[in-house]
Amino acid sequence: MTAEEIRSKIEQALPGSTVQVRDTTGGGDHFEALVTAVQFTGKSTVEQHRMVYSILGQAMAGPIHALALRTSAPPA
Repeated sequence: MTAEEIRSKIEQALPGSTVQVRDTTGGGDHFEALVTAVQFTGKSTVEQHRMVYSILGQAMAGPIHALALRTSAPPA
């Protein structure tokens, strides 16, 4: 899975979100993502991360070995 595929998958599931993903090792299995989405409003960081993990589903158990997440709701 590529950084672009991860970005696209998250953006499709969270319309209007801003997503930046980078491959941190160049090996295609360790990524860092910055996700800002209105859907995160009122949710804790843990809830926000669970939302992203559920979007990525089985990829988290397979091609993605590690994903460092930074999530937030947009400013009001």
